Amino acid sequence: MKNEVFSFRRFGKYFKYDATQMWRNHVKAAFVIGLFGLFSYFVYNFFHLLFAGAWEGPSLPFRFIMFVGAFTALELFQTRTYGFITERKQGSAWLLVPASAFEKWLSMILMTLFVIPLAFLLVYFGVDALITLLDPTVAQSMVSSLWSGIGAASGAMPDYNELYEVNWGANLFLPAIFLSFCCNFLYFLLCGVVFRRLKILFGFLILLGISMLGSVASLILTLSSLSGDVQVENLDMVSTVFHGFNWVLAVVAVILAGLIYRRIKTIKH
Repeated sequence: MKNEVFSFRRFGKYFKYDATQMWRNHVKAAFVIGLFGLFSYFVYNFFHLLFAGAWEGPSLPFRFIMFVGAFTALELFQTRTYGFITERKQGSAWLLVPASAFEKWLSMILMTLFVIPLAFLLVYFGVDALITLLDPTVAQSMVSSLWSGIGAASGAMPDYNELYEVNWGANLFLPAIFLSFCCNFLYFLLCGVVFRRLKILFGFLILLGISMLGSVASLILTLSSLSGDVQVENLDMVSTVFHGFNWVLAVVAVILAGLIYRRIKTIKH
């Protein structure tokens, strides 16, 4: 290989191969997770017919709860997407694929953080919109509800900022949401490529310990800084804490991605 680290042509071929393998090996599970909204729709109506005697689509809060459940399942599924590399036969075959460790890592990151989540969102929200279109008892699609909520929040934010003399906006909250998603997906991907067995269980045990320590620290900080009436100083501090939290999440995401790369570089069977 002329360039042992990265080649656009070689990476393009490997990324296509990676996407094909992902589709071939995980398409069934992906469809089950992506169509969870449709399954919950029929289950909801079945019980509504059984107990109320009428057909009525699920409410918007119920559908959002089901969406959170499906998205959580997608996060946990990341332990399976590349978990095969810890197995002797499949992992050894994967190591022999003609691509550098960096190219395999980059394809893995792109597949985990962009391709899989975007495909899931398109399927899930597309099915929800189709249900809304075909069933008049379902009032509003999740996408239109989210769009309306974002528009209302954006319109009210200037007045809120002027009233409390703060400077809050989308740049404060959206990075936290995106970086949290990145950390969650990368964490379970790391568990998938590190642990040979019981990947989700070990991942949850580690996460439980970290969450307990983080909860205690957060509680102490919250009680010491936000006790009593809400003051402008406290609101400013909340903004500062959010920005700091975003930086912490960014560092954690980089560390997780680095650990995944190190695992790919050093894995042996």
